[in-house]
Amino acid sequence: MSHASGMLHVTTQTRCIPEWLLVAASGRTTRVIDYRASAWLYGLDGIDEPQPEFSVPHGAWRRGPFDHQRRRIDDLEIVEIDGLLVASVSQTLVDLAAVVDLDVVERAAESALRRQLVREAALREFADEWAFHRHGVPGLREVLHRRRVGEAPTGSDLETLNLQVWRRDRRLPRPERQWPVLDHDDELVGFADFGFPPRLFVVEDDGFETHGKTKEQHQYDLNRQNRMSDAGYHLRRFTHADVTRRPRYVCRETLHGLTAAPFAPLPLRS
Repeated sequence: MSHASGMLHVTTQTRCIPEWLLVAASGRTTRVIDYRASAWLYGLDGIDEPQPEFSVPHGAWRRGPFDHQRRRIDDLEIVEIDGLLVASVSQTLVDLAAVVDLDVVERAAESALRRQLVREAALREFADEWAFHRHGVPGLREVLHRRRVGEAPTGSDLETLNLQVWRRDRRLPRPERQWPVLDHDDELVGFADFGFPPRLFVVEDDGFETHGKTKEQHQYDLNRQNRMSDAGYHLRRFTHADVTRRPRYVCRETLHGLTAAPFAPLPLRS
């Protein structure tokens, strides 16, 4: 039941399968844990609550409200977890694109790439060559089109959300992820969450986890920010509340910071 050579082996950490999902997956009808259920098991961003969603053979006579009939269920790419059939990460992302908003799929895909649950090349190949009969394929292809080939995954779900906020404002250029900030001696200061070349302007996102910073971590961040300023960079910081509740503010401040920032000096020609 795989496009490759039978059952795939799971090498990634998943959440424990809750008892109610075990019960829902049992019975005579073959049920493959899929869609939002498998996305939740893999811990993908954007899916906070599990739902008992399954892929079942077309024409199955005992179907539940969360069963999705599949005419070509034998072509699904699946893995086995605790004795249960589960859609692979790639299959999950394709199927997820058929039932949720594509911004959610993007969040899930970026987290899968970030945690190395799937390689970008393998995911693109799956969407282009193996999953062409699936309803969610056009959606996943659109999500993959949002990122450049080989581009680094976002560093957090908040960064993905921030990208989506900027994308909706056509005044803002596309940022570079994990931008290396160099000082005047060309030594690496650190990687900013986003850079906007050719302007000397970077953006950092502060998520929930920063609330529990130690004094040492806080001091490190301050020193790093000062070094970025010394290197000539202008900087804006946005919190989770800014990105999720005040998107217009985020876009306005980004535009102001970008406009005020100087251009990077041109390299000397020999």
